Amino acid sequence: MDAWPLRTLSELCAKITVGHVSAMAGEYLPSGIPFLRSKNIRPGRLDLTDLAYVGIDFHQRIRKSQLFANDIAIVRTGTPGAAALIPDGFGEANCSDIIIARPTEQVSPRFLCYAINATAGAFVSAHTVGAVQQHFNIGSARKLQIHTPPLHEQQAVAEVLGALDDKIASNERQLITLNELCSAWHERIINRGYAETSTYTLAELAKRGFMALGDGYRTKQSEHGEPGLPILRVADVGHGTITPSFTHYVSDAYRDAMGPKVSQQGDVILTTKGTVGRVALIDSGQPEFVYSPQVCYFRLAESSPVSPLYMLHWFQGKEFWSQAGGLKGQTDMADYLSLRDIRALRITVPSPADLSEFSRVCNPMQEQSEAARRENDTLTALRDTLLPQLITGKIRVKDAERIVEDAA
Repeated sequence: MDAWPLRTLSELCAKITVGHVSAMAGEYLPSGIPFLRSKNIRPGRLDLTDLAYVGIDFHQRIRKSQLFANDIAIVRTGTPGAAALIPDGFGEANCSDIIIARPTEQVSPRFLCYAINATAGAFVSAHTVGAVQQHFNIGSARKLQIHTPPLHEQQAVAEVLGALDDKIASNERQLITLNELCSAWHERIINRGYAETSTYTLAELAKRGFMALGDGYRTKQSEHGEPGLPILRVADVGHGTITPSFTHYVSDAYRDAMGPKVSQQGDVILTTKGTVGRVALIDSGQPEFVYSPQVCYFRLAESSPVSPLYMLHWFQGKEFWSQAGGLKGQTDMADYLSLRDIRALRITVPSPADLSEFSRVCNPMQEQSEAARRENDTLTALRDTLLPQLITGKIRVKDAERIVEDAA
């Protein structure tokens, strides 16, 4: 079967430019016009969990970097080549230091976004500059070659892949709802204020043998290698979720040195540097990881008066943030919570009856969440398998539709 013809990204777009690259001192606001940065761009989707905002006046001054529906935002630095589509209804937006690609009317924006994510990886590796951090130049982006079928085929490809992504998005919305419901129950329990409720520092809970806590493994470059354990970094931890990149491994030869810093089912993990406060629970569907130094783990004993799920939602709640909010900005550098800070945090320990009630209500919701994540893992793997084959024309839409139907 013949592959689709190749065309460059510059041929497929009416405009390719770069977002605002000058200093931003004093421009960020608590609310206003969404201002996308590299951290908000994931392959195929926007991640709005750490979204910045700017004022309308600044937004109007930097018109060149304004974003519109069906623009494609492409990462330049960090994970270069990752692309996300600006959806209809997103509203006014601006951006910093990302590539903006605006497809022509003869190109399906959703198809082109898929195509960039399918083909940019190898191309970016050959066209990045900078030994420390990869950087995707706009000149290189313009030369990116895309297999380009006729418009009706583009739309058909986008529809097949989009059906998978729509189901993934539906599951993600369900995950958010379930998490919010559990957090609401947690706040209800913690605010009852019964006499049998106690507070302890995390250090006290650890001293009593109710938990083990620590930061991650400080690996050396010479220890990297496979077979080994993937390193779980801050960027891999979302709000309640883990999306491992599997880019670096610590050789199995150093497993003894890693000790307790290797993940276990039931661990609660917290990011402690840069983006402080992202928290997740290691469930049975996750592989083993070795934690990076900026990821702190909390391993609860069977005898602990708090459960892993309770602690997960405590880290998302008001009691944690009322303490951590004033600690994480103590240095002039990136936000940071030290182990000393973490050990000093005080947690409300509920009565056994209250913890039992929380578990009775929230454990089933956590099981639903884990099932939705597993389904998303399956759907994502299927999409990522079909993506390069559809984009290059190695398989046709009808064949892909049958594969998707069989998987449903």
